[in-house]
Parts: sequence; C-alpha cells; structure tokens
Amino acid sequence: MVIINELPLEEYLYAVVPSEMPASYPMEALKAQAVCARTYAFKYILHAGFAGLGAHLDDTTSYQVYHNLEENAATTTAVKETAGMKLYYQSELAENYYYSTSCGYGTDTGIWKAESEPVSYIEPGKLAPKDAAASAQSAEEMSQEDNFAEFIKNVDESDFESNEPWYRWQYEVEELDADALLARIQERYQANAALILTKKEGEDGAYYVSEPVKEIGEIQDIAVGKRRAGGIADELLITGSKAVIKVISEYNIRRILCDGESGLIRQNGSKSVPGTLLPSAFFIIEAGKSGEGVIGYTLVGGGYGHGVGMSQNGAKEMGSQGYGYEEILTTFFADCEVRA
Repeated sequence: MVIINELPLEEYLYAVVPSEMPASYPMEALKAQAVCARTYAFKYILHAGFAGLGAHLDDTTSYQVYHNLEENAATTTAVKETAGMKLYYQSELAENYYYSTSCGYGTDTGIWKAESEPVSYIEPGKLAPKDAAASAQSAEEMSQEDNFAEFIKNVDESDFESNEPWYRWQYEVEELDADALLARIQERYQANAALILTKKEGEDGAYYVSEPVKEIGEIQDIAVGKRRAGGIADELLITGSKAVIKVISEYNIRRILCDGESGLIRQNGSKSVPGTLLPSAFFIIEAGKSGEGVIGYTLVGGGYGHGVGMSQNGAKEMGSQGYGYEEILTTFFADCEVRA
C-alpha cells in the first residue's frame, strides 16, 4: 500500500519550512527558507519524482522533510508573505541547495562528481559581511593545505556563524580499527566503484584504477590528497602496507573516516557521537602513529553539512543583522533573482 497526501503547494510549505528550519529563527531567514522550499517543490511539480505513483516527492531528506507537525505562526507567516515567490537564474528555476552550518567558507556543486559542470551561480566563498569577505583569502586559496589548516584551527570573528556550536569541532579516533576501516571502504566501493581507486605502479609511473579492495594491510598514513575551493576535502589517501587507496568525494570521505563509536566535541564544549557520517568534510587530519603504523587520528574541522548553497545558520545570522530575505538568497545564489 502507498499513502499519498494531496494538498496545495502553499499548505505543503506550512509544514516543510518548520521541518527544515527552526521557527524561532529571524523572519527574514524563514522567508529565505520558504522561497527555497517553494522553488524546490515547484521543480518537482514540473518533473515528478514518483510519476509512476502519481506523486511529486516524498516527506524525507531525499527531497524535503515534511514532519507531521502543528502549523507554526512564524513559519506560516513567512510562507504567506512570500506567496508564489521563487528563485530563478535567468529564465530557469534555480538549483537551491542548503545545509545547516558553514565553517566560514562555502564550496561548489562539483563535490558531488556529477557529469555536468558545477552550477555557475553557486559560488564558493567567504561567508561574512562584504567588507570582511573582500579582505579574506579567496575560496581558491583555501584549497591549499597550509592556508586551510591555518584557517580551520582558529575562529574568525567576522564569519556570520563564528558563534555557532558547529562552526568548529574536533573528532578523535583513539584506536583505529583497520578491519572496520577496510569494511567501510568496501561498502563505499559497492555504492560507487568509480570513486574508490587503488594505486598501481606502471612503466610510466603510478596510476589509479577502480577495482575491488580486498586488503589494505597495516595503515601507515591517512591524509587529504586534494581540496576543492573553500577548503573541503575532495580526495583522501589511505596508505596501507598492502595497498594505497584514493577515496573521492566529500560524502565518501565523511563515511569512511566515521567509525560510529568515537566522540566529537563542538566549539561550545558540547559532545556527540556521529553515527555513520562526519558532520562535514571541512577538516584537517592529524594522524597519531606508533612506529610506521597509524594507531588513531584527530580531525579538526568545522561546519555541518555539504557546504553547497545556503547555510541555514548563516541565513539566521544575516536575518539577525538586518538583511532582507532577497539579499540573503542572492548572497548564497549569485546572479539569481526572486520573483513569482
């Protein structure tokens, strides 16, 4: 049996907006979220996600979260006061991704390794007032290991989210389980073999191929091999005594380095234990060694989510500082406009 709920788009948003953003956030941030949610939903009205069932989308994070909640006055007001307004890039509905919290920089859609080019109007950059952003290092400079390491180890008070708990965090694996690490590598290989590569040596030098990972041996090093603009880890190199593995994409990196048992401390001192996914891939790795073997590792990181598009806590702070919802949206989605 399949239960399909039919309702008008605007009423659908009455539940989506408070499901995706706390209703206590500033009104202009809620309006920005309402426009994002409406734009996203409207795209699926035009191209249904479940056409065979006669449904447009589901109620989970696979699309947009639609909790069974009572309507909230603030979020309903945000929906009503932006009625019909959507985000456009030229004549097309914009791709309007969003996430919880930035580390002070955002990145681009290239992190998802789609065949298409990165979305041009989602630009990686510093998430701070214009004067502070103009004097900061560029997103491209953050792709350099030394630059990003210096940034992530400190707090930049000018960043919109510098006071958010998730702005900075530290994750420590005291005892590395090499067998469990191998199992997570194998699981991600099954999910997308093209993004898990094994190093080979040839006459012309080293190269990488996609093949099943049967063994890796003693772990000798774990390091970020490449960063994208904004500093997000894009490739991870795991060196073992029997194989060298390259892990590609921020999502795979977050899955493979999360053991499901080790604890994390946010910058306000609060603690949590990530289940299967690290909060973000904006981090540096400090490997702990005994002899030639890695016995554990510490990640010094920041942010929560993929880092593409609108940071919801960034929007919250911008709303608190007096930015209007259209200015919030065009900050995160360059060259876009809000219209009916």
